[in-house]
Amino acid sequence: MNTFKIIFLLLLLSVLGSSGLLLLDLLRGDGNGIVAGINLAPVAKYLTYAFLAYSFWYAFKQKIGWLQNVVMSGLMIFLTVLLLEWICGIILKKQGELAPKIEGPTHSMNWDNVLGYKPKPDTIHTGTRTKDGKVIYSITYSTDANSLRVTPIDTTKPRIKYAQFFGCSMTFGEGVQSNETLPYYFAKFDSTYRSYNLAYSGYGPHQMLARLETNQLKDIVKEKSGVGIYIYINDHVNRVLGTMTNFSYNGGNAPYFHKVDEELKHDGLFKDSRKIRSLIFEELLKSNILKLFKIGYPFKIKDEDYELTAEVMAQSAKLYKEQFGNDNFYVIIYPTSVNSSLIINLLKQKGVKVLDYSKLFNPLDDKYAIPFDEHPTALANEILIKQLVKDIN
Repeated sequence: MNTFKIIFLLLLLSVLGSSGLLLLDLLRGDGNGIVAGINLAPVAKYLTYAFLAYSFWYAFKQKIGWLQNVVMSGLMIFLTVLLLEWICGIILKKQGELAPKIEGPTHSMNWDNVLGYKPKPDTIHTGTRTKDGKVIYSITYSTDANSLRVTPIDTTKPRIKYAQFFGCSMTFGEGVQSNETLPYYFAKFDSTYRSYNLAYSGYGPHQMLARLETNQLKDIVKEKSGVGIYIYINDHVNRVLGTMTNFSYNGGNAPYFHKVDEELKHDGLFKDSRKIRSLIFEELLKSNILKLFKIGYPFKIKDEDYELTAEVMAQSAKLYKEQFGNDNFYVIIYPTSVNSSLIINLLKQKGVKVLDYSKLFNPLDDKYAIPFDEHPTALANEILIKQLVKDIN
């Protein structure tokens, strides 16, 4: 065996060895890339560069036909992708210059081992959204010691029942003041209830179930009877799945539920239980090609994905009943232009109470959606809650 071949094999083994140790650290360790005090990530990176450069030189030096073909094919693919990334980057930059500059709002949050993240407790925060520097909205809200958005209520009236509101930013009240949210209007139109805003931006059914699994809501909710309400939008399926698009928002900091032999299983957070996929998502999200053509993964949401989402909500309804002693749990289908019949049928098959408000109003109408923002206006929240109070009473 000549010297050139020995160097080639040593470089190959070095790349495989360092990459293997990184993979082992990712799957079995803490995933920080440091093994035995050595930061292997840059080591593996430069060893790979050295191996590729040497392979190119070695293939043509020794006139090895198959290796020349492999190296040239790989080089051409690399250069083609590099060129496409550059072109797409220019197009994206141009689009960004022509489009309105939308910024904000900011959020005040802490990481959480159960929910992934949650609002900072005992905080007053102002979130502002602007278009080309002009304010679209500026809201100020407070959180309590349990990291829940404070819902102002009339304390002169006895509040003997609870209303637990689960959901995402639509329920939390992104873009509206604290006296314009869904929980606020509910307590306003039925003064026997105290509202608990258990929602937050980017949340989905999986945060609701993860919270209920802790069995800690009984320590927060003091009233003996009431209702549980989940506000559903179609994007919540993506959140339960942990799609690449959703990963771009939360970095995998969300509860991971999946089916194992038809049983629902909770495996911590996405970022911890799907480390390889998370790492791949992180790299793919840097691609200008994928950004320009809005390519995500999975490529299509399937019926079984809706089934999983429905199962998460059904399990939540079950735990709610066990912990609070009643079956007054409702899933509200938020007004949408998308057909929601599949998720509605799945929920009903699982015994979950559903109130279909998908046609209550047009969510794209300026009266019901904040301009340059998909979130509902105060009017939209008021109309929905008036219908809800009427239906459950």
